[in-house]
Amino acid sequence: MKTASALCAGLLLTSWLAAPAREAAPRYVFSAGQTNVFAVEVSVRSETGSEVSTGNVVIVVQEAGAGSAKIACRGNLKSDMRRPPQRGPGFFPGYGGYYPGGMMQNVFPNDCEIELNDRGVELRDGGDYVLAVPLGKLVQSIFEPLPENLGDGKSADTVTVLDDPYWLGPANNFMNARLNGQPMGMRFNMGYPQQTVDTLTLSRQVSTRKTAATADSLEWHKQVKLESFTRTGPDPRLVAAVESDFTFDRSAGLMARVETEADVSSQTETTTRKVKVVFKSRRLTGDELEAALAPPPPPAPPRKLSITDLNNISADLKSPDLETRRAALRQLNGVEVETPPADFTGLIAAMALDSDSFTRMTAANFLGSHATTNDVPVLLKLLKDTDWSARQAATKALGRLKDERAIQPLADLIARGGNMYSQDASSALMNIGAPAEKAVIGLLNERNAETQRQACTILQQIGTGDSLDALQKLVGDSEQQTSQAAADAIRAIKQRQ
Repeated sequence: MKTASALCAGLLLTSWLAAPAREAAPRYVFSAGQTNVFAVEVSVRSETGSEVSTGNVVIVVQEAGAGSAKIACRGNLKSDMRRPPQRGPGFFPGYGGYYPGGMMQNVFPNDCEIELNDRGVELRDGGDYVLAVPLGKLVQSIFEPLPENLGDGKSADTVTVLDDPYWLGPANNFMNARLNGQPMGMRFNMGYPQQTVDTLTLSRQVSTRKTAATADSLEWHKQVKLESFTRTGPDPRLVAAVESDFTFDRSAGLMARVETEADVSSQTETTTRKVKVVFKSRRLTGDELEAALAPPPPPAPPRKLSITDLNNISADLKSPDLETRRAALRQLNGVEVETPPADFTGLIAAMALDSDSFTRMTAANFLGSHATTNDVPVLLKLLKDTDWSARQAATKALGRLKDERAIQPLADLIARGGNMYSQDASSALMNIGAPAEKAVIGLLNERNAETQRQACTILQQIGTGDSLDALQKLVGDSEQQTSQAAADAIRAIKQRQ
């Protein structure tokens, strides 16, 4: 995620402009309901790998006032990250784990709200919430703050900011930002360095030069040089050089094109990183705009398997050849099977206990939607399977079948506490309903607070008067969340009575 932070740094380094007064400055034009789409491309390359984000950003003017507007932004950016293997195959520094190398898919927040004035200066972002990263900062780059005049000029100044933490760079780039949609503090649970806030002196030099002007458009070039220093030392924390070209559409009152290249070098206590950021934005018009705003085509309906298809698959599933059986199982993925015959489902159930992990996982997934009560013994065995997807599919099937043989095994799964499957088990017991009440009451006696809370949540849905005494004992518990969960369950049960 350091790459995403560097991306935001490179984008925001272009936001300082200054020029001597020569003629009237351009202004953005907003009207309520106005919709525009911008095709964007952002690439970030460093010694740790590269990230390329492409897609469209849809911007809708929600409210337009005198000299300002509130805009809603939605993006469909796809970001591909490539990391070279380090310290052996697939080592991923900072996360304490491994991945197989090559391409990684990154997921970013895809909507935000911003209030801008007619110069493109951000007045407010997202109400009381921080601006989504990187989309929010990306939108700010699309609405580049316009120069106060059209003349050439230079400026230099020095300001004091806070850095949070060191490797992020100047805090005025990041203090109102979330990393991947999460609050600042959440990053430190994800393996990022836990470093303290420091005071920085930020020195910046900006020069602008008009390159072309007609009645319809205005073009200019901007250079930014920036250095940040700690107040207590002479060493720069961040050095950046940015070159940008802008084309402003006078008739539309919007940027027609933005192209920016930034070379950034950042320094922490232990490392120095060099990053090259390239940002391109282009406003879509005509057929491109219509295509971008057109609703996506409806998904194709799943292929239905006929009885003949099932018979052919059954024959292949009985083959002694492993690859033939695997190929037959693949035919069950992404298809619709209406009430498969009992003997077919039984054949799949037997394969769910196969020693081959692919066979076992694929068969279990099929049972999740099509298992019958005849298959419950197999499903109960799958609850102890080493493969998480097999356990999840079995839990789903048992909740759908509402077979009482599954009650205690599902309760035992919750009693183990602290595992990612207990939520699925809770949902399954809720589906089973009243017959599961006694086993769930027993979970209230577990020492694990999370187990107790899950039991309260289940009883809130299925509990009767038989649960009230046990729940009452947890009201006033030292764990406030447990006490509240018990009180909520009691209130729901009494309302049903």
